[in-house]
Amino acid sequence: MLPNEPEMSDPVYILGGGSIGLLLATRLAPVTDIVLIRRPGQHPPRCQLTLQEGELTRQIAVAQVGADALAEPARRLIVCTKAYDALAALRQLGARLPADASLLLMQNGMSSQEEILAAFPQAHIHAASSTEGAYRPAPNRVVHAGRGITRIGRLQGQEQDWAKLLCQGGLASETVEPIRWHLANKLRVNALINPLTVLHDCRNGELLEQPAARAAMQRLGEEADAVLAAAGYRFADSAFDQACAVAARTADNISSMLQDARAGRRLELDAITGYLLQLAERHGVAAPTHRALYQRLAARA
Repeated sequence: MLPNEPEMSDPVYILGGGSIGLLLATRLAPVTDIVLIRRPGQHPPRCQLTLQEGELTRQIAVAQVGADALAEPARRLIVCTKAYDALAALRQLGARLPADASLLLMQNGMSSQEEILAAFPQAHIHAASSTEGAYRPAPNRVVHAGRGITRIGRLQGQEQDWAKLLCQGGLASETVEPIRWHLANKLRVNALINPLTVLHDCRNGELLEQPAARAAMQRLGEEADAVLAAAGYRFADSAFDQACAVAARTADNISSMLQDARAGRRLELDAITGYLLQLAERHGVAAPTHRALYQRLAARA
């Protein structure tokens, strides 16, 4: 082990108490020490989280702390904030985030990862592309609405076995290379599902039951595949087929973007559709359906 390299005995800190942050906290708490980093402010040292999957409900107690009250260095950190908050949230930790910390980035889209790589050049950084379905009906309650798989790969620094940890927590996970291909694959699925669930105010599976939504998914998929092919990303199946499969598998899930819209929060539109439109402009590919959808939702974003 290199000097200052994170040890497997170090606690795993989870930055962000949204649906994915709570899902990971409840799944990993039985197998390792978990500390949930909340927004700055006063928080009890422990909180009781509720995990619901189907008819089963479990209560899990985890340690928690405000981002401004963290005492120990966060050497192993899973970043579960929104894409637009990720870099600022990490910087907020200041000296409590060691320069050579091990980070796992769980953000949607493909923009925040590049910003974090540039800001923390000595950190060991991995990114994840996950198809787990989860939503948060209450601040300390998470519903595991659809089983998926989390693919994890190294962006810079040394390999860290994050996939093994998630598997120990009962979440299907694997180490893959190159992770950017998997991030692009997740991007095209998110670009089809998330904005349309906001537009139609529906769960993932309901998109497949509405002819207008399904037709829009197909047009969005054709454009997304053309844009990503121009950027060097090619896939065996179409974005439409992939998105339909994900929507069916997570039929009861409320997409993260719809959760944000219903709560009056900012949408991750720039990290998903906005990033796809940037690629389209860079490579001279038309994406009129994505642009129209972006403009329609931009006021909420």
